Amino acid sequence: MSIRVLLSSKNRVLADGIAAVFQTHHDTQLVGTAETDEATQALCEALDPDVVLIGLHANGHQDLSLMQKMAAHQPGQYMVAFSGDSDRHSIIEILDAGAKGYVSSTSGMDELLSAIRAVAGGREYLCQTAAAEMMASVRKFRSGDAPVRGALGGREEQVLRLIADGFSSKEIARNLRIAPSTVEVHRRNIMRKVGLHKVADLTRYAIRHLMVSV
Repeated sequence: MSIRVLLSSKNRVLADGIAAVFQTHHDTQLVGTAETDEATQALCEALDPDVVLIGLHANGHQDLSLMQKMAAHQPGQYMVAFSGDSDRHSIIEILDAGAKGYVSSTSGMDELLSAIRAVAGGREYLCQTAAAEMMASVRKFRSGDAPVRGALGGREEQVLRLIADGFSSKEIARNLRIAPSTVEVHRRNIMRKVGLHKVADLTRYAIRHLMVSV
């Protein structure tokens, strides 16, 4: 019995190429294609595919939002994402959004098919590029080269905890009895040290390094 796949991609040329490859593999069946978020959700409900293959654009926060909605409303449908963003942070974001498999757009079709087969079988899958990136991050973490909790000063840790808890700079200043301008200096230093520049990313960083409870 073939694996029923729905392809969601805003890149028509790429989608046509992937669709052509599916025709040559009898264990996979492309049951539909969608170019918009609305069409993707509608076809998921109508066709009930085994795997949803989702193409992500660079900095595709809208694509991540779509995946989060699908994971919440259709948890039985497995998602495989393919994207040009293969850094550790992007991979984690994609997996956190609900994807069971990730394939870099620099990977070959063999890896994309392997991901679809693995996810359809109830397993998770990272392509070789993503797996190598995650392993490199682990090595940096162990060697002390990666930005980790210990790289922050005591006051910076306090500020980061309060940022992660949803406090504004003015509220943090009142809480710590320091000037708002000092909070902004700490905020910039934190972002520089950990390499993140959005509140949501800083919150996720704090949670992953056990600096706040969830």
